[in-house]
Amino acid sequence: MSCTVLALPIALAWVAGNIVKVGIAAANEMSVENEIKEKPEIACDNIQIISEKHFIEKTLETPFMDKYLLIKTLTEHGVRGLSENEYGQIKCYSGHYELNFERTNANKPYYVIIKALDSDDIGPTLNALNNEYSVNVQEESYNNIVARLKENNLQIENEEVCDDNTIVLTINLE
Repeated sequence: MSCTVLALPIALAWVAGNIVKVGIAAANEMSVENEIKEKPEIACDNIQIISEKHFIEKTLETPFMDKYLLIKTLTEHGVRGLSENEYGQIKCYSGHYELNFERTNANKPYYVIIKALDSDDIGPTLNALNNEYSVNVQEESYNNIVARLKENNLQIENEEVCDDNTIVLTINLE
């Protein structure tokens, strides 16, 4: 007798993608026109005056629940200045963005506070983080399933990785 288990990264990516899509739309609504003032007394050709209104600070919910996997994902993504304070807030920099991950309760997902220039497109960075996090969640789930199978003296009869990165495990129950 056999049993088949499916691990679907697409479902995780779909949820994460929808959250990012809503966040990007909200960030675009907050965008304001850049105002560059010229000062004739400055001799440099490449000077821009950036006031506070040229920056956005946007708070978005994320699907990130696991602190270990979030830190692993951020490290793999190559962020700079990754740190965690005594309150569990995780801060880092990716490109021109400052990212602060916080949560109000250990049973709730993290939310991210993004600080960036209003002309920056934060969408690709958030999509990349969500995709990498989904892969890490799938890897962690797979490792936990394999460990539990070993604990219960069950063996994997067949393992297949499909084109969409779905993992199909056939387990011998006898």
